Amino acid sequence: MDDIHRSLTRALANPRYVVPPEQLMPLPIKKLTQLFSNSGGNIEDFNLPKLSARNDPLYENRSLNDELDVEPLVLSMLAQSLLSQLNTDQRHVYDTIISRVLSSLPRFFFVSGHGGTEKTFLWNTLIANIRSKGKIVLVVASSGVASLLMPKGRTTHSHFKIPFDMNETAMCTIRRGTMLAELIQVSSLIVWDEAPMTHRHCFEALDRTMCDILSDDEPANAIIPFGGKVVVLGGDFRQILPVVRKGSRSAIVNACITNSRLWRHVSFLSLHTIMHLANPCLPSEKRAALAEFSKWVLSIEDGTVPVEKMVDEAEPSWITIPPDLLIHVDG
Repeated sequence: MDDIHRSLTRALANPRYVVPPEQLMPLPIKKLTQLFSNSGGNIEDFNLPKLSARNDPLYENRSLNDELDVEPLVLSMLAQSLLSQLNTDQRHVYDTIISRVLSSLPRFFFVSGHGGTEKTFLWNTLIANIRSKGKIVLVVASSGVASLLMPKGRTTHSHFKIPFDMNETAMCTIRRGTMLAELIQVSSLIVWDEAPMTHRHCFEALDRTMCDILSDDEPANAIIPFGGKVVVLGGDFRQILPVVRKGSRSAIVNACITNSRLWRHVSFLSLHTIMHLANPCLPSEKRAALAEFSKWVLSIEDGTVPVEKMVDEAEPSWITIPPDLLIHVDG
Protein backbone atom coordinates (compact mmCIF):
# COMPACT_ATOMS: atom_id res chain seq x y z
CA MET A 1 0.00 0.00 0.00
CA ASP A 2 2.85 2.41 0.86
CA ASP A 3 4.59 1.65 -2.44
CA ILE A 4 1.41 2.41 -4.36
CA HIS A 5 0.93 5.67 -2.45
CA ARG A 6 4.50 6.74 -3.21
CA SER A 7 4.15 5.82 -6.88
CA LEU A 8 0.96 7.83 -7.20
CA THR A 9 2.34 10.96 -5.52
CA ARG A 10 5.48 10.67 -7.63
CA ALA A 11 3.38 10.43 -10.78
CA LEU A 12 1.51 13.55 -9.72
CA ALA A 13 4.82 15.36 -9.09
CA ASN A 14 3.42 16.35 -5.72
CA PRO A 15 4.89 14.32 -2.81
CA ARG A 16 2.78 16.29 -0.33
CA TYR A 17 -0.49 15.19 -1.88
CA VAL A 18 -2.43 12.88 0.45
CA VAL A 19 -4.40 10.35 -1.57
CA PRO A 20 -7.95 9.96 -0.18
CA PRO A 21 -8.51 6.44 1.27
CA GLU A 22 -11.47 5.80 -1.03
CA GLN A 23 -9.16 6.32 -4.02
CA LEU A 24 -6.20 4.45 -2.56
CA MET A 25 -8.00 1.25 -1.51
CA PRO A 26 -9.03 0.11 -5.03
CA LEU A 27 -5.46 0.39 -6.35
CA PRO A 28 -4.04 -2.81 -4.76
CA ILE A 29 -7.12 -4.68 -6.00
CA LYS A 30 -6.56 -3.35 -9.50
CA LYS A 31 -2.87 -4.32 -9.33
CA LEU A 32 -3.70 -7.85 -8.18
CA THR A 33 -6.37 -8.18 -10.88
CA GLN A 34 -3.76 -7.30 -13.53
CA LEU A 35 -1.18 -9.72 -12.06
CA PHE A 36 -3.66 -12.62 -12.05
CA SER A 37 -4.76 -11.78 -15.58
CA ASN A 38 -1.16 -11.65 -16.87
CA SER A 39 -0.41 -15.09 -15.37
CA GLY A 40 -3.55 -16.70 -16.78
CA GLY A 41 -5.48 -16.61 -13.51
CA ASN A 42 -8.56 -14.82 -12.27
CA ILE A 43 -8.95 -12.93 -9.03
CA GLU A 44 -12.46 -14.34 -8.72
CA ASP A 45 -10.91 -17.81 -8.17
CA PHE A 46 -9.49 -16.62 -4.86
CA ASN A 47 -11.03 -15.27 -1.71
CA LEU A 48 -10.03 -11.70 -2.52
CA PRO A 49 -12.05 -8.54 -3.06
CA LYS A 50 -13.01 -7.80 -6.64
CA LEU A 51 -12.63 -4.49 -8.40
CA SER A 52 -16.23 -3.35 -8.66
CA ALA A 53 -17.57 -1.14 -11.41
CA ARG A 54 -18.22 1.48 -8.76
CA ASN A 55 -14.60 1.58 -7.58
CA ASP A 56 -12.92 1.42 -10.95
CA PRO A 57 -13.48 5.10 -11.90
CA LEU A 58 -12.12 6.14 -8.50
CA TYR A 59 -8.76 4.68 -9.45
CA GLU A 60 -7.81 7.99 -11.06
CA ASN A 61 -9.39 11.42 -10.95
CA ARG A 62 -8.13 12.78 -14.24
CA SER A 63 -9.38 16.30 -13.56
CA LEU A 64 -7.55 16.38 -10.25
CA ASN A 65 -4.39 14.93 -11.77
CA ASP A 66 -4.47 17.53 -14.52
CA GLU A 67 -4.70 20.38 -12.01
CA LEU A 68 -1.79 18.91 -10.03
CA ASP A 69 0.33 18.43 -13.15
CA VAL A 70 2.55 21.46 -12.54
CA GLU A 71 6.21 22.23 -11.85
CA PRO A 72 6.24 23.86 -8.38
CA LEU A 73 9.79 25.23 -8.69
CA VAL A 74 9.17 26.76 -12.11
CA LEU A 75 5.87 28.26 -10.93
CA SER A 76 7.51 29.65 -7.80
CA MET A 77 10.15 31.44 -9.88
CA LEU A 78 7.48 32.71 -12.27
CA ALA A 79 5.35 33.95 -9.37
CA GLN A 80 8.26 35.91 -7.90
CA SER A 81 8.97 37.51 -11.27
CA LEU A 82 5.33 38.48 -11.83
CA LEU A 83 4.92 39.66 -8.25
CA SER A 84 7.79 42.13 -8.61
CA GLN A 85 6.00 43.75 -11.57
CA LEU A 86 2.67 44.46 -9.86
CA ASN A 87 1.71 48.09 -9.40
CA THR A 88 0.26 49.46 -6.14
CA ASP A 89 -3.37 48.70 -7.05
CA GLN A 90 -2.57 45.19 -8.23
CA ARG A 91 -0.45 44.45 -5.17
CA HIS A 92 -3.26 45.51 -2.82
CA VAL A 93 -5.74 43.23 -4.60
CA TYR A 94 -3.19 40.40 -4.68
CA ASP A 95 -2.39 40.65 -0.96
CA THR A 96 -6.08 40.81 -0.04
CA ILE A 97 -6.98 37.68 -1.99
CA ILE A 98 -3.87 35.64 -1.18
CA SER A 99 -4.33 36.17 2.56
CA ARG A 100 -7.81 34.62 2.40
CA VAL A 101 -6.60 31.69 0.31
CA LEU A 102 -3.62 30.85 2.52
CA SER A 103 -5.73 31.12 5.68
CA SER A 104 -8.54 29.03 4.11
CA LEU A 105 -11.12 31.67 5.05
CA PRO A 106 -14.22 32.03 2.84
CA ARG A 107 -14.70 35.19 0.84
CA PHE A 108 -16.43 36.36 -2.34
CA PHE A 109 -14.53 39.05 -4.27
CA PHE A 110 -15.19 41.12 -7.36
CA VAL A 111 -12.19 42.80 -9.00
CA SER A 112 -13.20 45.68 -11.26
CA GLY A 113 -10.86 47.23 -13.80
CA HIS A 114 -11.30 48.83 -17.20
CA GLY A 115 -9.25 47.82 -20.23
CA GLY A 116 -5.51 48.29 -19.76
CA THR A 117 -5.41 47.75 -15.99
CA GLU A 118 -4.01 44.25 -16.63
CA LYS A 119 -6.48 42.08 -14.73
CA THR A 120 -5.17 39.03 -16.60
CA PHE A 121 -1.64 39.78 -15.40
CA LEU A 122 -2.97 39.84 -11.83
CA TRP A 123 -4.81 36.52 -12.34
CA ASN A 124 -1.67 34.85 -13.68
CA THR A 125 0.34 36.09 -10.68
CA LEU A 126 -2.21 34.69 -8.23
CA ILE A 127 -2.46 31.40 -10.12
CA ALA A 128 1.31 30.86 -10.30
CA ASN A 129 1.82 31.62 -6.61
CA ILE A 130 -0.98 29.43 -5.30
CA ARG A 131 -0.24 26.48 -7.60
CA SER A 132 3.46 26.64 -6.68
CA LYS A 133 2.38 25.82 -3.11
CA GLY A 134 0.64 22.61 -4.21
CA LYS A 135 -2.83 24.13 -4.04
CA ILE A 136 -5.52 23.93 -6.71
CA VAL A 137 -6.88 26.96 -8.56
CA LEU A 138 -9.87 26.51 -10.86
CA VAL A 139 -9.62 29.09 -13.63
CA VAL A 140 -12.62 29.90 -15.82
CA ALA A 141 -13.87 32.72 -18.02
CA SER A 142 -17.19 33.62 -19.58
CA SER A 143 -15.67 33.60 -23.07
CA GLY A 144 -13.35 31.19 -24.81
CA VAL A 145 -10.86 33.90 -25.80
CA ALA A 146 -10.48 35.11 -22.21
CA SER A 147 -10.03 31.55 -20.93
CA LEU A 148 -7.08 31.00 -23.29
CA LEU A 149 -5.16 33.87 -21.68
CA MET A 150 -4.85 32.00 -18.35
CA PRO A 151 -3.02 28.72 -17.62
CA LYS A 152 -5.40 25.74 -17.57
CA GLY A 153 -8.25 28.15 -18.22
CA ARG A 154 -11.62 26.86 -19.41
CA THR A 155 -14.99 28.32 -20.23
CA THR A 156 -17.32 28.48 -17.25
CA HIS A 157 -20.17 26.50 -18.80
CA SER A 158 -17.79 23.70 -19.78
CA HIS A 159 -15.96 23.43 -16.46
CA PHE A 160 -18.90 23.77 -14.09
CA LYS A 161 -21.55 22.08 -16.26
CA ILE A 162 -23.80 25.12 -16.18
CA PRO A 163 -27.02 24.39 -18.12
CA PHE A 164 -28.00 26.67 -20.99
CA ASP A 165 -31.66 26.84 -19.98
CA MET A 166 -31.41 28.86 -16.79
CA ASN A 167 -33.98 29.94 -14.24
CA GLU A 168 -34.17 31.12 -10.63
CA THR A 169 -33.72 27.61 -9.18
CA ALA A 170 -31.35 25.95 -11.66
CA MET A 171 -28.27 24.01 -10.54
CA CYS A 172 -25.15 22.80 -12.32
CA THR A 173 -25.15 19.15 -13.36
CA ILE A 174 -22.51 18.16 -10.79
CA ARG A 175 -23.45 15.40 -8.36
CA ARG A 176 -21.92 14.65 -5.01
CA GLY A 177 -19.22 12.00 -5.12
CA THR A 178 -18.19 12.66 -8.72
CA MET A 179 -14.66 13.55 -9.77
CA LEU A 180 -15.63 17.14 -10.53
CA ALA A 181 -17.29 17.44 -7.12
CA GLU A 182 -14.08 16.20 -5.49
CA LEU A 183 -12.05 18.70 -7.52
CA ILE A 184 -14.23 21.54 -6.22
CA GLN A 185 -13.89 20.22 -2.66
CA VAL A 186 -10.08 20.31 -2.70
CA SER A 187 -9.73 23.60 -4.60
CA SER A 188 -8.35 26.65 -2.80
CA LEU A 189 -9.44 29.38 -5.21
CA ILE A 190 -11.85 29.88 -8.10
CA VAL A 191 -11.11 32.69 -10.58
CA TRP A 192 -13.91 33.69 -12.98
CA ASP A 193 -12.87 36.32 -15.55
CA GLU A 194 -15.18 38.45 -17.73
CA ALA A 195 -17.95 37.82 -15.19
CA PRO A 196 -20.22 40.83 -15.99
CA MET A 197 -21.26 39.35 -19.34
CA THR A 198 -22.80 36.29 -17.63
CA HIS A 199 -26.42 36.12 -16.45
CA ARG A 200 -26.80 36.22 -12.68
CA HIS A 201 -28.68 32.91 -12.78
CA CYS A 202 -25.39 31.20 -13.72
CA PHE A 203 -23.63 32.48 -10.60
CA GLU A 204 -26.60 31.51 -8.45
CA ALA A 205 -26.68 28.02 -9.98
CA LEU A 206 -22.99 27.52 -9.20
CA ASP A 207 -23.53 28.87 -5.69
CA ARG A 208 -26.36 26.39 -5.00
CA THR A 209 -24.31 23.54 -6.45
CA MET A 210 -21.19 24.33 -4.42
CA CYS A 211 -23.21 24.75 -1.23
CA ASP A 212 -24.73 21.32 -1.83
CA ILE A 213 -21.37 19.64 -2.54
CA LEU A 214 -19.40 21.32 0.24
CA SER A 215 -22.09 20.88 2.91
CA ASP A 216 -21.73 17.11 2.60
CA ASP A 217 -18.81 17.16 5.05
CA GLU A 218 -19.53 20.49 6.75
CA PRO A 219 -23.27 21.33 7.03
CA ALA A 220 -22.52 24.99 7.87
CA ASN A 221 -21.23 25.50 4.32
CA ALA A 222 -24.81 25.25 3.05
CA ILE A 223 -25.48 28.87 3.99
CA ILE A 224 -22.10 30.41 3.05
CA PRO A 225 -21.71 31.93 -0.45
CA PHE A 226 -20.19 29.36 -2.80
CA GLY A 227 -19.99 26.84 0.03
CA GLY A 228 -17.21 28.69 1.82
CA LYS A 229 -14.66 28.72 -1.00
CA VAL A 230 -12.65 31.79 -2.00
CA VAL A 231 -14.23 32.92 -5.27
CA VAL A 232 -12.94 35.86 -7.32
CA LEU A 233 -14.96 37.36 -10.15
CA GLY A 234 -13.38 39.92 -12.44
CA GLY A 235 -14.38 42.20 -15.27
CA ASP A 236 -15.55 45.63 -16.35
CA PHE A 237 -19.22 46.61 -16.14
CA ARG A 238 -18.55 49.23 -18.83
CA GLN A 239 -18.15 46.45 -21.37
CA ILE A 240 -20.53 43.70 -22.56
CA LEU A 241 -23.41 42.90 -20.20
CA PRO A 242 -25.53 39.72 -20.26
CA VAL A 243 -27.41 39.10 -23.50
CA VAL A 244 -31.15 38.87 -22.90
CA ARG A 245 -33.08 37.78 -25.97
CA LYS A 246 -35.42 40.61 -26.99
CA GLY A 247 -34.81 42.10 -23.56
CA SER A 248 -35.33 45.72 -22.64
CA ARG A 249 -32.70 47.84 -20.96
CA SER A 250 -34.22 47.08 -17.55
CA ALA A 251 -34.24 43.34 -18.32
CA ILE A 252 -30.53 43.45 -19.16
CA VAL A 253 -29.72 45.36 -15.98
CA ASN A 254 -31.80 42.88 -13.97
CA ALA A 255 -29.75 40.01 -15.42
CA CYS A 256 -26.47 41.44 -14.08
CA ILE A 257 -24.64 39.93 -11.11
CA THR A 258 -25.16 43.23 -9.26
CA ASN A 259 -28.86 42.34 -8.96
CA SER A 260 -28.16 38.87 -7.59
CA ARG A 261 -28.80 37.93 -3.97
CA LEU A 262 -25.07 37.08 -3.87
CA TRP A 263 -23.98 40.67 -4.47
CA ARG A 264 -24.64 41.77 -0.88
CA HIS A 265 -21.86 39.39 0.20
CA VAL A 266 -19.22 40.70 -2.23
CA SER A 267 -15.97 42.42 -1.32
CA PHE A 268 -15.36 44.96 -4.09
CA LEU A 269 -11.78 45.63 -5.23
CA SER A 270 -10.68 48.01 -7.98
CA LEU A 271 -7.81 48.52 -10.41
CA HIS A 272 -7.28 52.03 -11.80
CA THR A 273 -3.76 52.28 -13.21
CA ILE A 274 -3.38 51.86 -16.98
CA MET A 275 -0.21 49.82 -17.32
CA HIS A 276 0.70 51.14 -20.79
CA LEU A 277 1.05 54.63 -19.32
CA ALA A 278 3.47 53.36 -16.67
CA ASN A 279 5.99 52.25 -19.29
CA PRO A 280 9.17 54.31 -18.60
CA CYS A 281 10.27 53.93 -22.22
CA LEU A 282 7.16 55.73 -23.49
CA PRO A 283 7.97 59.24 -24.83
CA SER A 284 6.25 62.02 -22.90
CA GLU A 285 4.28 63.27 -25.92
CA LYS A 286 3.01 59.80 -26.74
CA ARG A 287 2.17 59.21 -23.08
CA ALA A 288 0.12 62.40 -22.96
CA ALA A 289 -1.73 61.50 -26.17
CA LEU A 290 -2.43 57.98 -24.93
CA ALA A 291 -3.67 59.32 -21.59
CA GLU A 292 -6.02 61.72 -23.36
CA PHE A 293 -7.34 58.94 -25.60
CA SER A 294 -7.87 56.63 -22.61
CA LYS A 295 -9.75 59.40 -20.81
CA TRP A 296 -12.00 59.87 -23.85
CA VAL A 297 -12.74 56.14 -24.14
CA LEU A 298 -13.61 55.98 -20.43
CA SER A 299 -15.94 58.95 -20.82
CA ILE A 300 -17.83 56.98 -23.47
CA GLU A 301 -18.02 53.91 -21.23
CA ASP A 302 -19.11 56.02 -18.26
CA GLY A 303 -21.77 57.79 -20.33
CA THR A 304 -20.36 61.27 -19.68
CA VAL A 305 -19.44 62.14 -23.27
CA PRO A 306 -22.02 64.34 -25.07
CA VAL A 307 -24.45 62.32 -27.21
CA GLU A 308 -26.67 63.39 -30.09
CA LYS A 309 -30.07 62.22 -31.29
CA MET A 310 -30.88 61.59 -34.91
CA VAL A 311 -34.26 62.26 -36.47
CA ASP A 312 -37.02 59.88 -35.33
CA GLU A 313 -34.84 58.43 -32.54
CA ALA A 314 -36.39 58.05 -29.09
CA GLU A 315 -33.09 58.45 -27.24
CA PRO A 316 -29.75 60.02 -28.22
CA SER A 317 -27.14 57.38 -29.04
CA TRP A 318 -24.58 59.05 -31.33
CA ILE A 319 -21.24 60.58 -30.36
CA THR A 320 -18.87 62.83 -32.25
CA ILE A 321 -15.39 61.39 -32.78
CA PRO A 322 -12.64 64.03 -32.45
CA PRO A 323 -11.12 64.94 -35.84
CA ASP A 324 -7.59 63.96 -34.76
CA LEU A 325 -8.78 60.37 -34.25
CA LEU A 326 -10.24 60.06 -37.74
CA ILE A 327 -8.40 58.60 -40.71
CA HIS A 328 -9.24 60.69 -43.76
CA VAL A 329 -9.29 58.94 -47.12
CA ASP A 330 -8.86 61.19 -50.14
CA GLY A 331 -11.10 60.62 -53.11
